[in-house]
Amino acid sequence: MAPALTAAAPAPPHTLVSTSAKAPKSIFPDGIRTSGQHEPIYSLLRPYSDFPTQISGPTAWSKADYKDNPERWTHVFSSSEVAEIGEAADRFIASGTPLTGITKAQFPLPQFSQFLDPLRRELIDGKGFILFKGLPVKEWGNKKSAVAYMGLGTYLGYFVSQNSRGHVLGHVKDLGEDASAIDKVRIYRTNARQFFHADDADLVGLLCVARALEGGESDLVSLFLTYLCVYNDVC
Repeated sequence: MAPALTAAAPAPPHTLVSTSAKAPKSIFPDGIRTSGQHEPIYSLLRPYSDFPTQISGPTAWSKADYKDNPERWTHVFSSSEVAEIGEAADRFIASGTPLTGITKAQFPLPQFSQFLDPLRRELIDGKGFILFKGLPVKEWGNKKSAVAYMGLGTYLGYFVSQNSRGHVLGHVKDLGEDASAIDKVRIYRTNARQFFHADDADLVGLLCVARALEGGESDLVSLFLTYLCVYNDVC
């Protein structure tokens, strides 16, 4: 997702008339199409000498800051929050709107939005991550869970396509594909380990609908701290 902090959400894909690869940039709220759909903006590139030598603040966190304090980065949904999210998902499904057309207006959360609004700032300008627990995904099933997941996301940003197929909601699942064919296969469609990387979006969310028999853990690291370690050759 891209952060909708200063721009309105784009037009839902299913309402657009043209499906051309040359879609005008004006339909995107920040004037930029998703990664791979536009040429590099060379005016934004800076030489390494312009990079900062020091970075401080909540974005440059270390493992020690959070390892023994899960309450600082975990939120367990209360029964009332689950009910509000579930009701919003049911109303959206009943509307018959395609999932790509979901918006904040179509997914009202009058109570929980008071938690999500400051969370958006924390994700962008703070530690940058949170673990939610307690959505009844088995009870809701894949469709309702997907609606709930995307609906919550509308309060944090707007969704963008994540691959050449235009998927805005993908499944991290082993489909038996060849992980070595890196020019054709996305590694999340295999059983291969993913190493640390940064996705082409400002916000990334994962929803666990079925726990893997083995593996499946996610690791996080502060990009800012990593940069300082590399830049200063010390960590």
